[in-house]
Amino acid sequence: MGSYLMSNIDIVRTMLQEQVPLLKHLGISVSDYGDLRAVVEAPLAPNINTHGTAFAGSLYCVGAMTGWSLVHLSLMDAGHQPSVVLASAEITYKRPVTHGIKATTSIDRPTFEAFLEDFESKGKARLTADVSIHCEGKEAVKMTAQYVAFNSPASKA
Repeated sequence: MGSYLMSNIDIVRTMLQEQVPLLKHLGISVSDYGDLRAVVEAPLAPNINTHGTAFAGSLYCVGAMTGWSLVHLSLMDAGHQPSVVLASAEITYKRPVTHGIKATTSIDRPTFEAFLEDFESKGKARLTADVSIHCEGKEAVKMTAQYVAFNSPASKA
């Protein structure tokens, strides 16, 4: 029988669903990743508040996981198995989210290269990611989050 190799995005999806039960309950999942850009989505129904819009805490979770996914997947693509944590975040809720939640973030190549150089030379590095959630074509949520990635001993393949 042939072996099945999971893509990095599939590995992260599975890891998050198995190791962070809240994300499974809220329906939060990495929907797209590539070229230093990540998209994380969640349905409105399990994340609804008393106003019939997305709960602010759920929006925070989706935003935090979007940046985390970008950092983790980018380092996996560079051959590492990192440990990534959210160090700090600032969030602004500009308007209600009335449909499914979709958050995006990206970083430019020079920023990632500097981050990767620090990560590989020091065993840890910090990266700031700006995350946006849009609703009906307008930015509804803006999050700026700082992540710290740690190199595990078996990180470089």
